[in-house]
Amino acid sequence: MSWYSKIYTRVREIRANNCFLGTILTFCLNIFLVIQILGLFYSMYVYVTITVGYYVQYKAQAIVYLIISTYLFLMTLWSLMRTIFTRPARVPSNYQPSKELQDQLAAVTPYINNRFEADKSTPAQIQSQNVILEEMCRSLNIKVAECDQFGRIKYCYECGHIKPDRTRHCSSCGKCCVKYDHHCPWINTCVTHSNYKYFLCYVCYTTIFVYWFLFTSIEGVVRYFIWQKWMEDLSKIIIYTVLMLFGCVFGYFPLGELVIFHWSLVGYNETTVEQTKPAVLRNDNMADYNMGKSANFEHALGWGLWGCPIESKVSDGMHFDIRYVVLEKNHFIRVSQEIGGPENSANDTPTPTPNDTR
Repeated sequence: MSWYSKIYTRVREIRANNCFLGTILTFCLNIFLVIQILGLFYSMYVYVTITVGYYVQYKAQAIVYLIISTYLFLMTLWSLMRTIFTRPARVPSNYQPSKELQDQLAAVTPYINNRFEADKSTPAQIQSQNVILEEMCRSLNIKVAECDQFGRIKYCYECGHIKPDRTRHCSSCGKCCVKYDHHCPWINTCVTHSNYKYFLCYVCYTTIFVYWFLFTSIEGVVRYFIWQKWMEDLSKIIIYTVLMLFGCVFGYFPLGELVIFHWSLVGYNETTVEQTKPAVLRNDNMADYNMGKSANFEHALGWGLWGCPIESKVSDGMHFDIRYVVLEKNHFIRVSQEIGGPENSANDTPTPTPNDTR
């Protein structure tokens, strides 16, 4: 559990016992978000009043600077608002089995320190759990491809439902999220299937805005030394120095590295948690979700307008094409098949149909 997950968990515990104090602490979790918003507005104010309004000497240049900076600022703000106000994707109710089956599963799962510890199950318990989990899928008429390290269908004991593929339980929020990427303390929300595009837009536009501010503000620093108005412009150069220092730091880490990291993830059709702990797929533990860069970007960012934070998803975040790998005549064959959904049966085994030989 990460440091911020421990904080979120503790706040939830306090809120359960003291609603007033818990509400205050919950609001305080937005501190990083508030700092970012204030920083964006203040940076834009400094850029307009000092860089464009004071140091830039040519009207045409000032107009171009103002147009570009305003566009980047508005797109950054729009992307941020879409990210934080879009509800994280949750597991639908049709993945929740009957109370009877839940009780049967709980009866064969170790319960230690007030929580279920499925990973500490005996081989006999694992076998019984598998039977019950398969029955859950049959009764719900759903099919999932992912499993845990013991080959069991993934089930959340805290939320009480079968986990759709690529769904993870967020320890910070205490709920399962569909195509969970990570919980971001900087914006105080989960990044999931529903808001991943907006989050990526926010990170990209913020990074571009920071570097635009840095590069175009160099002219102001140069003019300060040329004009030699040491005391008259001292307050301006101090503000410049502080903002440029923060810009250099945050432009490299975390913003710059986040852009590189997430574009790499999109290219391989992975999430942040899958990059650290790859998904295990039944019937073929070498299978993955990588369908090629073009298909991967379309799946993550939608049908088009990738640079615009508008709705463009092409999937529901619970059904995915899977590349299965089967060994045949000493070479691998990649195949694609969509898994999951109420239209499939739980015990159907995917039959690979080769479409790309490697």
